[in-house]
Amino acid sequence: MKKIAVVLVLTGAILAILAQYAITNDWIWFKVFHALGFIGYILIISGLASFSLWGIHQLSREEKNRIRRYYHQDE
Repeated sequence: MKKIAVVLVLTGAILAILAQYAITNDWIWFKVFHALGFIGYILIISGLASFSLWGIHQLSREEKNRIRRYYHQDE
């Protein structure tokens, strides 16, 4: 899951950088690269959201274990 998120972020960054480069240098097909840049931004946001959800999941798992240990130590 983390590997997929890393690949999404890196691919998105490459597409976004390529789009900016195409627009800056007035390439003939800059509209196509502009659309690819937009897709790149979506990939970056999706990858970062995946990392965020993974982090929240890890924190909630640790909190559940802490609560479970706290309530079971009285028995």
